[in-house]
Amino acid sequence: MARRTQSRLEGFREASKQLGDMSRAMARNVGKRALTDTAEILARGVRANIAPHNLTGDTYESVDVAPAKQKRGVAVEVVLEDIAGVQLELGNADQAATPVFRPALDSNRQRMDETFAVLLPLEIDAAVIRKAKRVARGRS
Repeated sequence: MARRTQSRLEGFREASKQLGDMSRAMARNVGKRALTDTAEILARGVRANIAPHNLTGDTYESVDVAPAKQKRGVAVEVVLEDIAGVQLELGNADQAATPVFRPALDSNRQRMDETFAVLLPLEIDAAVIRKAKRVARGRS
């Protein structure tokens, strides 16, 4: 089994405090926005890996970023909705596996981390500004 890589982002103490001060819905929306843009980087990498293997274009077009079902917190996922994607990723008795997700993840990990590190504080600031404008208009 392959060793799982971890990435650690530092310097988010202030962002974490601001997220803690927000309402749960607002914090969830901020996280979803930052993660969606970051997941799009992975989706582009997956699409780039699929292109040489795809004849009809259906598999390429089925790669999408979608919200993930989760009880707590926020999650988004990159999905490959075409059934041929399973055969491409895992292989079968007639076709050798040609992974598209792992190479895309490995090659884009650093860029995804850096993008998230930039987007999260920007999204937090934008949410705080939107909240202040609503309060100034007299709505909470």
